[in-house]
Amino acid sequence: MAGSVAYARIKADVITIVAEIPAGRLATHGAIGRHLAVVPRHVAYVLAMLNDVERETIPWWRVVADGGAIGRHQRRDDQMQRLKQEGCAVAPAGFVQDFAARVIADVTAPGAAIQPTPTTADGKPARSRGMKSHPVTRA
Repeated sequence: MAGSVAYARIKADVITIVAEIPAGRLATHGAIGRHLAVVPRHVAYVLAMLNDVERETIPWWRVVADGGAIGRHQRRDDQMQRLKQEGCAVAPAGFVQDFAARVIADVTAPGAAIQPTPTTADGKPARSRGMKSHPVTRA
């Protein structure tokens, strides 16, 4: 995956979004993944594979799991410390305590207006790219 054209596109998109998260605010792997039509694990993988220079210039620590959990990874302590420096209350167990007040639910690329997840007329999520062979079913 790391050498593919698709990975390069996903990485560029993830970095663009993460770079726009303001200090003291958070985004989730899931929110970024939904915006980019990729699974949250791809977002987490991109952030885990940042090199040393990228880690110092891109605020990767502002991206957490759904619910505010900080994963058990080799940079966990660094992530928790950076979040605390930005005013986020982080429990020793690795959860952002004021998550609901700090999370950005809908992330977008820079310069774009924040938009809700597209939905159909009945309020269900609209299908994402690549789902033309699987029509949206209505209950």
